[in-house]
Amino acid sequence: MDNEAIKYALRLLNRRDYTEFQLKEKLNNKGFDKKDIEGAILYLKEKNFLNDERFAENYIFFRLKNGYGKRRIRYELKQKGIEEGIIDKLLKDKEEMVEEYFLKKLKQLENKKNPSKKLFDALYRRGFDKEKIFELINKYNVREKNEVC
Repeated sequence: MDNEAIKYALRLLNRRDYTEFQLKEKLNNKGFDKKDIEGAILYLKEKNFLNDERFAENYIFFRLKNGYGKRRIRYELKQKGIEEGIIDKLLKDKEEMVEEYFLKKLKQLENKKNPSKKLFDALYRRGFDKEKIFELINKYNVREKNEVC
């Protein structure tokens, strides 16, 4: 095992979290051989410096907090090399954050024309599921306002 690969990986992880997939790519691009990369990854996982589940949990929390939907988060995590099982488990635990974002958006559109359409469009663009959006619109009884002249 090459200590240089571990040192380089630790420098990267000191700045921010990476997934195992991302870190392997970084080490590979830096020119380390496959055996050294695998050794470094194994060492970092044993010491819990590298943890895909922790990465995904933090990523999901902040993306949901910023109003991104599950579909988009799922896609982004897959691109980062996170396993489907980890994504499913963690997204299931964060269901209440979707409703929190919905309520925030609803408050912004309170006195606007066509609030349910605008809500649907805004949430769908962010990657929320259609079914969940309709469920929330019905739950909070969001209806179109009829303008009377």
